[in-house]
Amino acid sequence: MIRLIGYILLMAVVTAAAVFLADRPGAVSVQWQDWRIDTSVPVLVLAAIVVVAIPLFIWRLLSWFFGTPKRLVIRQQQSRKHRGYQALAHGLAAAAAGQAKEARQLARRAEKMLADPSLTAVLSAQAAHLAGEAKEARIHFTQLLEHPKTAALGLRGLLHDAIAKQDAEAAVDLAHKARKHNPSDKGLAETLYGLLIRSGRIREAEALVDDAHKKKAMEPEMAARRRAVLAHERSQESAAAGNHRDALDHAIRAVKADPGFAVGAAVLATRRAAAGQARRAMRVLSDAWKKNPAPELIAAARHIAKDEVPLEHLRRLEKITAGNPDHPEAHKALGEAALAARLWGEARRHLLAALQSHPTQGVYRLLAKLEEAEFANRVAAHEWMEKAAHAAPDPGWACTVCGKHASEWTLTCPSCGAIDSLAWVSSHGAPVTADTGPMAQVGYDANQPPPNS
Repeated sequence: MIRLIGYILLMAVVTAAAVFLADRPGAVSVQWQDWRIDTSVPVLVLAAIVVVAIPLFIWRLLSWFFGTPKRLVIRQQQSRKHRGYQALAHGLAAAAAGQAKEARQLARRAEKMLADPSLTAVLSAQAAHLAGEAKEARIHFTQLLEHPKTAALGLRGLLHDAIAKQDAEAAVDLAHKARKHNPSDKGLAETLYGLLIRSGRIREAEALVDDAHKKKAMEPEMAARRRAVLAHERSQESAAAGNHRDALDHAIRAVKADPGFAVGAAVLATRRAAAGQARRAMRVLSDAWKKNPAPELIAAARHIAKDEVPLEHLRRLEKITAGNPDHPEAHKALGEAALAARLWGEARRHLLAALQSHPTQGVYRLLAKLEEAEFANRVAAHEWMEKAAHAAPDPGWACTVCGKHASEWTLTCPSCGAIDSLAWVSSHGAPVTADTGPMAQVGYDANQPPPNS
């Protein structure tokens, strides 16, 4: 539109000038040596225009003629580049669709037409990876490191290759380098966390959690849970080395980071009791029970007060479970303690309450034991035992990734290596307590072995 308006204005000016000159022809006389020219002003202007236009036309004609080969080369290059970009785009689509053969063919075509590794190395690496050519893929990923804009992609490719080769040292190094390019990437933080845990590098994992939380690559709840389990691991390491002061300090950090981490609370209570802080130990258990009623807390109380008489032990458990008295584990523990203290009515009340909310083999067996102890009623006891034979097994630790059971909580699943995936669950897989962190099968297939450290 602007060009049209400019063209119209130009034509108007030219027309006005032509009319002006036509109305005022005037006369011009030019004498040069023996030559004399008499003419009008419009004719002189027209002659001047022709004299200037003819050389310009000849110059443009010669320029076009001699510039034709260069233009043909440029046009050919542009066509080649266009076809190269088309091959690159179609190759990336084929790689995304998992079409290895087509992706490799298009990658070779793009490499030939574009001759720019910074553009084609990504496709070539993906195509080689799909085709199972790991060595060729590594070469292309390494080429990507030479260009700042593609270095992050190259590091990711080499990282996944190192994980596939189970080369933990190389994978950790590459993950650290990749995070420097994108520190807020949650996936990279997860992958590096898994690598560090499986390599036993707990201190580095703690530093990673703090940094990832600061860079918003890890949610606050996730970071708190991981600080807790890592501090728990440090506590266990210190205790194994005989450094009980550090073991207690790390156990305190674990519970402070995540008060609902029942396993950590049980360990802290045990360490406080060993340090002569029995009252503070019981307070740890009661506070933890309010947030997460877990059998580990009851077991810790039994271990700490193993020399108590049954009645004292019952009253102690009542104090510990007072913050969440209606949980099935509370009724079961109190029923068993009341049975040991020979308080038959109290034992029956708690066991029947546990039976109503969570009927398991253990509860039926305790009821059978109660019948024999209180009434010496073997018939009734036998009936309870028959029901126990058909009841659901007692809850236990099980992996939320592979479903395999474990005898105790550990940071990694003994069966599949998943991180912080063990939960106290019923036979149907439903959690009985909340003592499990976010599943962290970071960077690995649950069925694949972890990288060698």
